[in-house]
Amino acid sequence: MGLLASLLWLIAAIMLANRSPRPWVQAVAVVCAGIAGTTLPDLDLLLPIGHRSGLTHSLLPLALALFATAWRPVMAGLAIGIGLHLAADTFPNAMRGYATVKLPGLDSLGVAGSYAWLGVQAIVATLAGVGLLAAALPLRFALPTAAALALVGIAYLFATDGGWPALAIYAAFGWLAVRRGRSS
Repeated sequence: MGLLASLLWLIAAIMLANRSPRPWVQAVAVVCAGIAGTTLPDLDLLLPIGHRSGLTHSLLPLALALFATAWRPVMAGLAIGIGLHLAADTFPNAMRGYATVKLPGLDSLGVAGSYAWLGVQAIVATLAGVGLLAAALPLRFALPTAAALALVGIAYLFATDGGWPALAIYAAFGWLAVRRGRSS
């Protein structure tokens, strides 16, 4: 999916979130934002900040959730989508040059720093998205929305570079969560 399509998905999510407080409308906004989040970090390709910029490949885009409470459903989906993107980016063909994370004024974080940055950001973004989703929607809407986002994630990780190892890790954590839930 191209960056223009990603931006259109995000605009659709924002318009839906602003259109109606109905939970099913908000759920659709979450899924649209999740789709957008899978490619939105690569917006840095169009900006003069370099690929794998720490500005776009981080939690920074999610800071809007602190200020725009009406957009929290959008931020939930966006966080999960960005988490998926960053998880896939954690498994490049080779972590060097183009694949390393760059911070403005500091250049590349290097190999170890890039792995740490992407891994931590992916985990925190995913957990933040799940938390925002749980807070934004009643449980009877949150569960099917989470299932739809899981399908988005599987489709994205199945098709993208680095997605297979990330998909395996998400599956392992999902299995552990279900197993832990059953033993409680």
